[in-house]
Amino acid sequence: MVSAPPATAPPAAKKPGVGSAIGWSYVLTGGRVGSTVLVTFLLAKLLGPSEFGVVAMATVFITVAQTILQQGLVSAIVQRDKLTAEHLDAAFGVMVISGFVVGGATAALSPVWALVNREPQLTTVCLALSPLVLMQALAIVPEAVLRRDLQFRSVALRTLTASVVSGVVGVVLALLGAGVWALVAQSLVNAFVGLVVLWTVCPWRPSRAIRLGAIRDLWKFSMHSANAGLGSMLSSKADLIFTGLFFGPVATGIYRLAARLPDMLVDVTVRSLQQVALPSLSRLQHDRAAFARHLTTLQHLGAVTGLPLLGVLVAAAGPLVEFLGPQWAGTAVPLALLCLYGALNAYGVLLGPALQAIGQPAKLAAILWTRGILGVVVFAGVGTLLHGSSAARQATAIALAAIAMQVVMNAASIWVTVSRAVGGSVPRFLAPTVPAVLAGGAAAAVPLLGLSVGPPLLSLAVNVALAGAVAGMLLWLLDRRLRALVRKKLGGRLSWIPLSHPGRHAA
Repeated sequence: MVSAPPATAPPAAKKPGVGSAIGWSYVLTGGRVGSTVLVTFLLAKLLGPSEFGVVAMATVFITVAQTILQQGLVSAIVQRDKLTAEHLDAAFGVMVISGFVVGGATAALSPVWALVNREPQLTTVCLALSPLVLMQALAIVPEAVLRRDLQFRSVALRTLTASVVSGVVGVVLALLGAGVWALVAQSLVNAFVGLVVLWTVCPWRPSRAIRLGAIRDLWKFSMHSANAGLGSMLSSKADLIFTGLFFGPVATGIYRLAARLPDMLVDVTVRSLQQVALPSLSRLQHDRAAFARHLTTLQHLGAVTGLPLLGVLVAAAGPLVEFLGPQWAGTAVPLALLCLYGALNAYGVLLGPALQAIGQPAKLAAILWTRGILGVVVFAGVGTLLHGSSAARQATAIALAAIAMQVVMNAASIWVTVSRAVGGSVPRFLAPTVPAVLAGGAAAAVPLLGLSVGPPLLSLAVNVALAGAVAGMLLWLLDRRLRALVRKKLGGRLSWIPLSHPGRHAA
């Protein structure tokens, strides 16, 4: 008896191109970050470092559980050449079961996390946030389906809606005096609204059948990716974990706010490209030369959009913290330092998807676990040495340690990925980003001019405007690739734009 061929996963009617996906990825992250920045400013003004710190400490705990669920199967679904409906059904079944099990374990271990951090309020906050694990499990497969087909317009609708609704809820509750529970409610509403919208826009629906063979097909790749995901979580959250363990909620709140603003800029710039990088690079996994060129193009675009903005944020750090109020005193220095950390991080964000797309998640796992273990040692050392210092000084020391570690790990990661795995040239990979580095540095130097024009908001506006103008002008003059890209996108309307710097001959 001849068995029927396996059913294929339902394709989208029309897959958008990579350029369209990148555009919608920027819309997705830009809109979310724009609304989140506004909400963060309002909540920081209404609340204080202690409330932010408690929720940050709880969120790290929840993130561990979510990482266990998310990383493996998402990458396996997006990267896999041949994906059937049976694969999706199996993945969804595993996610639902895992969501209940891991979510229940997270709730049960909440008192332990509170005891380790010597913060009793963490028990109830972690219990309240534990449903996020199950909601994440229910969202993983439909979101992976949309990302695989580069349907970022649908993902954008989901993310923007959730950010706006949850932001309104958080601010209203903060105004009513809810304190830390305003931040908890914001997180829960964000996840719930996002889940509802996601299932509304995703055309895929699971069946009741789960085949073990389909699970085995995804298992090998997903285990490597899950391993890499846990390493990524440890390497990216070790600073926050040890700030909470050694220094408590106030230092954690200062560090979290200082880290969150640069993180948002990296999100809207480089991580927007990261969402597109895995599916677009996966299509080139058998052509190493084209793969290297596309990866270089993505890195250049990320640097152009990210580094100048981070320089502008450095220029705005002083008046911004002054505007937030005296409860945030001392946050300006760690904020400026973490902008530099964000700039370094912009060179590492795309390397993970590159290794996954080329079918080498084990190398990614090794890099991330090395960084995570190094972070444990470094941050534990900093926590021991500065245990009795002020909260602002503690946050500053953690930021300096993060920068030093990022320099070392970036150098190793770029060499392993670009030179060894892809077979490309490291200088050619980095050279197109030099104009963005110079533009970001020039913007960051604007406060050295000593401009102070009165109230914090006015000073903030002046610094941002001047730093933005300096960065934009310098980037436009130095970056030939950027001018060529703008001219290509706008066609004959900007045919007057020179491709080379005035006074130089085009190559």
